[in-house]
Amino acid sequence: MADLLLLRGGVVLTMDPDIGDLAIGDVLIEDGRIAAVGQNLVATGADTVDCSGKIVIPGFVNSHHHMFQTALRSYWSDGLELDYFMQSRFGSEALFHQYSPDDVYWGELGGALENLAAGTTTVVDTSQCSYTPEHTDAALDGIRRSGIRCVFSYSPVFGDHEAHPAYAHPEDIGRIVDAAGDSGLVSLALGYHVDEDLFRLARDLDLPVFAHVNDANWGRVLEEFESDGLLGPLITYIHCLDLADSSWKAIARTGGKVSVSSIAEQTLAMGHPALQAALSHGVPVSFGTDAVSIAPVDFFSQMRAAFCLQRGAIRTSGESTPLPLSTRETLRIATLGGAQAAHLDHLVGSLTPGKRADVVVLNARALNAGPVLNAPGAVVHMMDTSNVETVLVDGRIVKSDGRLIDVDTDHVLDKLAASAEGLLSRSGARNIFLTSCRHG
Repeated sequence: MADLLLLRGGVVLTMDPDIGDLAIGDVLIEDGRIAAVGQNLVATGADTVDCSGKIVIPGFVNSHHHMFQTALRSYWSDGLELDYFMQSRFGSEALFHQYSPDDVYWGELGGALENLAAGTTTVVDTSQCSYTPEHTDAALDGIRRSGIRCVFSYSPVFGDHEAHPAYAHPEDIGRIVDAAGDSGLVSLALGYHVDEDLFRLARDLDLPVFAHVNDANWGRVLEEFESDGLLGPLITYIHCLDLADSSWKAIARTGGKVSVSSIAEQTLAMGHPALQAALSHGVPVSFGTDAVSIAPVDFFSQMRAAFCLQRGAIRTSGESTPLPLSTRETLRIATLGGAQAAHLDHLVGSLTPGKRADVVVLNARALNAGPVLNAPGAVVHMMDTSNVETVLVDGRIVKSDGRLIDVDTDHVLDKLAASAEGLLSRSGARNIFLTSCRHG
């Protein structure tokens, strides 16, 4: 008999424009895929999850995250862009240069579990700690152990890295592709900034590219690349701060996607996030979180920040006044928009029959959510990670009754604490812990 699971009787926000939303609906899952969405579905022999008083949504999709940094949580909470780049990447004592493969493993595993616990089922991991092949393999091991869906964007290390002069990006991608085989939930991509050789290699390998475009100068390079035929729909542009209108038109013409990290970009004072610019130019836009060393990575925070940012910036007069972003559209960006930017919208991002069952069940019978008079509004404005009750990835339940399944959280936190202490000690960086972060 097929493996059947029925999510029964919840408010279902599908993000599928043809199906729409259901005030009371069911989601049937069969062998890891969504088999049906509707009302009063009949599924003989199915395990049933009572979703009355719940809101059922697709899993959030994080289109830009550096998960290896998890042990450095909140380290640059007060930092500006220059603080972050200089302290993390430049000089022999830079924090990132202290990473061992073991540090990478626990950072990736801990970061992936954090995302899953918060309802994010897919992450584009822009990995920038591949100092050696062992570092890369450790990252992939941590991701696979977590059970999250991930696009591993193999990216170069930046700054001074004389300790590993013989190891350079992107040569190792061939080994990674050969070793990956059928990697299940993990797929591969290339990451960097706007680089001609990288774009050509990705095209030859038929891999997506996740390219940092941090300022207008890189935007002008994009325009030159369009003339050379190097841009295309498999490229997602990260940040896109202060780009000229001509650069946005080049992205739009060539089918590019964009990832904005509204909280991290503003925390570091990098510039005004590009959410409205992407919307105005008709470019598919998504939310990224950048790094937990800077800002939170849960999507409730991201959605609220983006919603308020867009509404706070629009003008109330003139013919070119942007339309105010709705909570429903904000939720769509956090789910299907992220899947488009991750180049996985054929698999995930909406509760569409035939797609893989990456699903989140949110508890609306909570003091911060009920009564629910506007379901998208409740998700975007009222809820937080405490409402994430059940999480499924590829039809497998990874969180139930508010707890991750088969995860020793204390053990993971202890490993992250030990990693943080070691990184700070080896770098000579200021230890700003107020108390011990070890368990017990």
